[in-house]
Amino acid sequence: MAANTVDQDQQWLLNCLSATLDPNQEVRSFAEASLQQASLQPGFGAALSRVAANRELSLGLRQISFFLYLTCQYLAAVLLKQFIRKHWQEGEDGFEHPAVSSEEKEVIRRLLLSSLDDSHRRICTAISMAITTVAVYDWPEDWPDLLPFLMKLINDQSNVNGVHGALRCLSLLSGDLDDTVVPSLIPVLFPCLHTIVSSQVRITYAALHVLLLFENISASYALLPGFFFCRL
Repeated sequence: MAANTVDQDQQWLLNCLSATLDPNQEVRSFAEASLQQASLQPGFGAALSRVAANRELSLGLRQISFFLYLTCQYLAAVLLKQFIRKHWQEGEDGFEHPAVSSEEKEVIRRLLLSSLDDSHRRICTAISMAITTVAVYDWPEDWPDLLPFLMKLINDQSNVNGVHGALRCLSLLSGDLDDTVVPSLIPVLFPCLHTIVSSQVRITYAALHVLLLFENISASYALLPGFFFCRL
C-alpha cells in the first residue's frame, strides 16, 4: 500500500510543484529555483517519492483542486526520474553531486513499487519510468526482488491496476534485457503472460502491454517466438 500520511515536506513540495504551473513567470521561476536548491539536500528524492506515492494527499491539502493534485503527483514522479539520473550512481554520465545514500535509495525503491497499481495511468507510467531508471543502475544485483514483485502483481488479477502497472514496467524494462537475462526470465514470465491472455476477464490495456513486451523481448532473444508458442 502506498504512503498516505501528509507531512510538512509533502506540503512544501506540493506548493512548489503547483507554483511551477503558475501563469506568473516570477512565481514559476522562484518555485523552480527552490526545487533545484532542495534537490541538493539529503532526502529530496525520498520526499518526491512520497508525494508521487501518496494517494490521500488531496484529503489533507484541500486548498488545491483534485486535478492539480494529480498533476503535482505526476510532476513529482517526472522530477524523481530526472533526480535519479543525476544523483543515483557516481561515475555514470551526467552524474552530479551529492549522491543518494543507500538508505534513501531503499526508501525510493520501496515507495515506487508500492505505487505501481495507481489507478491514474499517467502517474502509473511516470512511476514505471522512474523504476526503469533505477533498474538501469541497480537491477539485478542491488534490486533482486524487482522481478519477483512484478510477477506477483501480474499474477494477482484481482488487482487490475497492478497488472497494468507491472506490465507497463516490464515493457519498459525489456528494452534493457540481454541474452544473459532473458533465458532465466522466460520460464517465470511467460506463464504469467499466458494466464493473462487466457483469462476470461478482458484487460484491454494489459493485453496491449503484453504485445509490447512480447515484441521487445522477441527482438532481444531470437529463439523466443518458438519457445512462446511451444509453451502455449
